[in-house]
Amino acid sequence: MNRRRFILSSTAIAASLTTGIIYWPNRWHYIVVHHSAGKFGTIKFLQQVHRERQQGDPVDAIPYHYVIGNGNGLKMGEVASDWRQKNHIWGAHVSGRNTDRNFRGIGICLIGNFEEHTVPEAQYMALLALTKNLMLEFAIPLSNITGHGHTQGESTHCPGEHFPMPRFMKDLI
Repeated sequence: MNRRRFILSSTAIAASLTTGIIYWPNRWHYIVVHHSAGKFGTIKFLQQVHRERQQGDPVDAIPYHYVIGNGNGLKMGEVASDWRQKNHIWGAHVSGRNTDRNFRGIGICLIGNFEEHTVPEAQYMALLALTKNLMLEFAIPLSNITGHGHTQGESTHCPGEHFPMPRFMKDLI
């Protein structure tokens, strides 16, 4: 290989790597809010549930990027995550009909079942603060914030009948 070809190919490889390094953590365009539909939740527990439900998933992590506790497992309003969030790995929080929401969407799960009861205020405020911070950090517009069941193509009640979606959208403004 001559010197000119080596320099050109090395430059192209370096540019591709640099673009990937810059793009990967900055590709987030959506935020999708979920509820666990259960009363208890920790990172370890959610990893176990994910392993049981999604046995073929090569990523051994929770399906969400963030979890917000309800005082039963995680502290009330505690924001937790595992290595999926730390390494900016795609999510597994919506169906296969919305792969873009998994690949470029941040999943936030509140522990609790909001089909049965309302969101505790401390948990709601933690979600609001986290969502606002993520919107600022990644320039995510309000129009790209949805609840799981409010996402086109999804057929679920998540984040639950008692999740205050109109209030949440208003409070994000």
